[in-house]
Amino acid sequence: MIEGVRNVLRIKGAIDRFIHAPQTEIALVTLILISVVLVVFEVVLETRGLTTRWVNHIQAGLTSIFILELSCRYWVARKKRRFWRNYWLDVLAVMPMITAFRLLRLLRILRLLRAGILLNRSLGRLSSAIATSLGLQIGVFMVIGLIVLTSGLATYLFEAPHNPSLNSLRDSMWWSFLSLVAGEPVGGDPQTDIGRVIALVVMMGGLTTFAVFTGVVSAVMMRKLETFMDFKALEIDELRDHIVICGWNRGGHLIVEELLADGAMNRCAVVIVAEATDEPSQALSHLNQSQLYFYPEDYTKIDILETIGINYASRAILLADATHPRTDQDRDARTVLAALTIEKLNPSIYTCAQLLDRRNDVQLKLAGVDDVIVTEEVSSHLIATSARNQGSVEALAELLTVQSGNQIYEVPMPPTWVGKEYWALAQHLKQQSDALLLAIESIKQGERITQVNPPASLILSIEDRLVVIAQQVPRL
Repeated sequence: MIEGVRNVLRIKGAIDRFIHAPQTEIALVTLILISVVLVVFEVVLETRGLTTRWVNHIQAGLTSIFILELSCRYWVARKKRRFWRNYWLDVLAVMPMITAFRLLRLLRILRLLRAGILLNRSLGRLSSAIATSLGLQIGVFMVIGLIVLTSGLATYLFEAPHNPSLNSLRDSMWWSFLSLVAGEPVGGDPQTDIGRVIALVVMMGGLTTFAVFTGVVSAVMMRKLETFMDFKALEIDELRDHIVICGWNRGGHLIVEELLADGAMNRCAVVIVAEATDEPSQALSHLNQSQLYFYPEDYTKIDILETIGINYASRAILLADATHPRTDQDRDARTVLAALTIEKLNPSIYTCAQLLDRRNDVQLKLAGVDDVIVTEEVSSHLIATSARNQGSVEALAELLTVQSGNQIYEVPMPPTWVGKEYWALAQHLKQQSDALLLAIESIKQGERITQVNPPASLILSIEDRLVVIAQQVPRL
């Protein structure tokens, strides 16, 4: 029974990753555009009395693909109401029975809105700055194009047999665009009742568009459209492989800045959970907000951790929370409690915890926390090292930031170097990648062992990981 549930969850996870993969979304955009082009062909051929059988067959195949896609999205959605809220237009556009009605077949064009959202999300993966600046423009032009295309096709479909001034698709499209801009029918008056209704809809759309561009109702319209077209389309609990930061203190903004400055992690979403405070959002207001999620709740509660998707997160950072006046013991106790809960919910997650008292380290190690940092110890050691050497702070500071100079990286052992000596690999790294091999890290009997500056004759094994100093991740 339990194994069956696990298999179902595994399948759901695989389907969820597939439908949200960039390649899948680009393919969906392409299929949606093909479907819209086929709608245009269908209207033109039918109006001219030509056969549309081949168009209907291709459209039926595309509709089957869209139905399968939406069915998969519904199956993997953890909140079904949110699915209907986000995809009701898409469901309406792919309903098979709409093909029985001439006008309702144009509803398939509504999926252009979904194409715009997917396109904006893809831009966000390439460059969050581009997506932030172009997201609103994409939304506005997508709505305008949707109005012009839908009303132009509908006008041509119903007016062409009765209205000489609108008997071609080009004239109908041009009439639709001019009527949208002018706010009144331009280039011919509709002769049918359906045509007059279409003209009314276009004129109302034109008035709304004019209001958006002139700023009369921009405060409302732009905000709604920006929210709808936001490339950060996933809700917090739908994130995957994201970073969770529990708690907040004065050093929190430096941690987020370092994470987003790392080239390998700057596309990861960062969820900050801090109890009833807006300090994180204020401290990080100078950063790109597209990858930051703020959740003002108590991170020691199981339901809160599940809501932020801790089961699917790749990393968790627990800070000594300073958002409320508490003793050091209470702050460490909250860190320990949150760590125990996180490791229980997601044993495979990497967890790093900040403590104020080293004596609380035992509970975290037993819970399976990967790294524990006692802030005062680290800062005291840095001060003592600087005093002993009368310097060296600059070298240490450079290694501890990714924003300049050299950094510390951990890379897996290349299979070709297994069984060889440490010194041979150290020389190879320096010559080929200008990197220094600082330490060897290995797991023995479930315990992580780090050998800094190991003996030159140390024999390397496949389980070892290399700790190196370099300006970028070395390629081995």
